[in-house]
Amino acid sequence: MTANRFTYRAGAELPGLTLPWKEELTAGTFTDLDLSSGYTFTLSLVDSSAVTALTKTTNITGTTTGATVAWATDELDIAVGHYSMYLRARETATSKDRDYRPDSPITIVIT
Repeated sequence: MTANRFTYRAGAELPGLTLPWKEELTAGTFTDLDLSSGYTFTLSLVDSSAVTALTKTTNITGTTTGATVAWATDELDIAVGHYSMYLRARETATSKDRDYRPDSPITIVIT
């Protein structure tokens, strides 16, 4: 595994993902984003043809430094291939969204 590439066998449940999330407060100054309360999450895995193979809204937990993803039984039982991962946090009080944008995109590889 590289920092932004995670490989699973189809149908695997472990390991989960820990995703650090930073917010730029002022130009060039970043701090951990506290998502531990007041947010709901949506994760999508999209193949190279722009087809969504998985949309997940459960077992994603906000933390004081980002979010963690736990995979449910058979959730990753999808076709072998490379998928781009997209994660969105919705602030419940305002219904405004934040998109997870690491320095390089997250790739999930299913073998």
